[in-house]
Amino acid sequence: MPGNCPVTWGVIVANGVTFLLSFLGWHLPLAYHPHSVAERPWTVFTYALDGAGPVVSLLLSAYVFGLFGGSLERAWLVRDYVRFLLLTTPAPALALWLAGAWTGRTAGLAGLWLPVAACAVAWSRLHPTERLLAYFVVPLEGRWVGVLSTVLVFFSFPFPLGVPALAGCAVAWWYVRGGRYGVVRWPGRAANPLEAYRRWRRKREFLRLMRRSGLH
Repeated sequence: MPGNCPVTWGVIVANGVTFLLSFLGWHLPLAYHPHSVAERPWTVFTYALDGAGPVVSLLLSAYVFGLFGGSLERAWLVRDYVRFLLLTTPAPALALWLAGAWTGRTAGLAGLWLPVAACAVAWSRLHPTERLLAYFVVPLEGRWVGVLSTVLVFFSFPFPLGVPALAGCAVAWWYVRGGRYGVVRWPGRAANPLEAYRRWRRKREFLRLMRRSGLH
């Protein structure tokens, strides 16, 4: 984790500072609450900086975020990594807000766990065969890290809010599959809208030529 990941370290330090402030009785308006999002729209981003909570949870989430987030930052460099965080962090908050308006059930957000899950999904797509030790004991391939992260997110919220809570993981998957470059890479081909249009035009021209030649 150490070295060449200043954004990751900045997020971890911010969580440590907010934890200390909360411990001393100073609570900053950073956590996301669906009922106050209109008055505090910045909380769809800043909930990830709110380290208030059990210190064990803070330490564990900071370690895992440093592990996966730091790896992504070193691979993508600062600009692409910051863009990734700016896309994946508000996605679950906005999805939960919309789901709450539809279902009447709501959930607040605070801490690093959802950004951690998004980073884990992205990392697992980049390193599907890499092996690591889950809980420092259980050997686990990278591909299953993303699956485990999505399962944990889904079951961490009351049903059906686990579904919109996965929005950050979905955006992370999209970003790695091609969203970083403006396309979505499916297995074996790239679903670029412009390229799809060009293929359609070529196919239509080919069929037109076939009809003119009497072969179709």
